[in-house]
Amino acid sequence: MSLEDEISELYEEPGIGASNINTYGEENIRSLLEKYNGLNDSDSETMLNLVKDFSLSEDLASSFVSVAVLHALGKSEDVQEAENVAKKRSDSDLFLNHFEIGKSIADYFAL
Repeated sequence: MSLEDEISELYEEPGIGASNINTYGEENIRSLLEKYNGLNDSDSETMLNLVKDFSLSEDLASSFVSVAVLHALGKSEDVQEAENVAKKRSDSDLFLNHFEIGKSIADYFAL
């Protein structure tokens, strides 16, 4: 399985909201942070680029989990970019509210 496939799987499993344990993607965020911290420099850069791309996604779950991961990693500029993109959406309040939830969760999981 490629690194990209492994990372995509961490976004999908477990399903966000599928259980009380993963209501807001807590397990996905934790797993993504653990994965990132276990990679060598080259692979961590590849993963970071993927997470940045997902943070700009129109998919709410992918973008807010990504913002949480970026926040936990201290990537403030990337978080700000995702927020700026979200502000241009017709449903910007929904995205921005979820970003705040994700950042709160990330504060708990920051390694």
